[in-house]
Amino acid sequence: MNKEQTTIAEDMFDAGLARADLPATDQIAFLNTGTCGPLPRSTIEIMHEQSNLELLQGRIALGGYATLREHIAALRSELASFVGADPAEIAFTHNTTEGMNVATWGLTWQPGDTVVTTNLEHAGGLLPLYQIHRRLGVKVVFAPCGMGEPDRVLDAMREAIRPGTKLVVVSHVNYQTGAVLPLPEVAAMAHSVGAKVLVDGAQSVGAMPLDLRASGADFYAFPGQKWLCGPEGTGALYVRKESLEALQPTFVGGFGTIHEGFGAGNTEFEFAAGAQRYEVGSVYRPAVAGLANSLNWIRNQGDIFGAISRLAEYCHHRAGEIRGVQVLTPDQGQRSGLISLRIPDVDVVSCVEFLRDRKIAVRSIPDNGALRISCGFYNTPAEIDATVAAVAKFLRT
Repeated sequence: MNKEQTTIAEDMFDAGLARADLPATDQIAFLNTGTCGPLPRSTIEIMHEQSNLELLQGRIALGGYATLREHIAALRSELASFVGADPAEIAFTHNTTEGMNVATWGLTWQPGDTVVTTNLEHAGGLLPLYQIHRRLGVKVVFAPCGMGEPDRVLDAMREAIRPGTKLVVVSHVNYQTGAVLPLPEVAAMAHSVGAKVLVDGAQSVGAMPLDLRASGADFYAFPGQKWLCGPEGTGALYVRKESLEALQPTFVGGFGTIHEGFGAGNTEFEFAAGAQRYEVGSVYRPAVAGLANSLNWIRNQGDIFGAISRLAEYCHHRAGEIRGVQVLTPDQGQRSGLISLRIPDVDVVSCVEFLRDRKIAVRSIPDNGALRISCGFYNTPAEIDATVAAVAKFLRT
């Protein structure tokens, strides 16, 4: 390591306390949080407690649904505080893709309407666009954004976003390369022509500080199981207050409506206030308790965003030292937790398996053939060093 890298490593977050609550980090170098984060021990314990209550008391106890509604309302408030939003702007969902679908289908489309997106998006954002193209005749325009370099993104978006564009769909952090897109600037371009902005936040929430009110996003979908270290089957959709009336619920159910005043023969009903109207029905109660616990646990860990940024910076430096490897992640000021590498003329899946055999968990990205390393605040420079050494060894063999 050079002097700069040594300084970065010495200035790293002390991950020991967090790792003590994350048993999975004892078993493997857990460098795949971009898929699923490790679960805190206390989250599993509280989910077990909730499941045990359901086992012993049943799930139809008096006041059960009222209590569930209270717990979801409390979770909305916690999520809102975490991302810089108002609780009324948060809908509880099951995953990012659900939120992307809610926002995509909730707009009123006409044949020939235009959506602008990038050439780097995840299927969770693209497939709803492809479906409105197939079913409704909506035109999808792709802006060529390179690896997500901010200047290139802005140039491409400036060219693609035109008067008549109805929606702009982007990832805040690109899942292929780890690039952080200049969201406020892109949002300003979209709003200047009257377009709404839908953001895939799968790789940003829990990995970097956020203020969604200041971001310019109209709709922002994110998961609970990745950087928030929560259970699967949890997520949320942010809907800016000013954009609420533009987004009609596609699926409608009891949790998103006011019960009084409608029934058989009466077609009139009211949506619940705020973004709660996009929630349809019952959810897995232990998961609600689990995500709430994980959020509280993360809040008590200290400067997690600084830790993630510094470790990702360290990983970026070290990966750049591997001969024959191209680091795809742009060298930009703001860092996410993702670092992506391209190994020319190599089956990257076999590299993932090689690392797994050495107790290092990363993933391959089929869209661009990259090897992606997720740097969490509970990871260490030693794990990055071991990963770099293992990749170098793989190339030699």
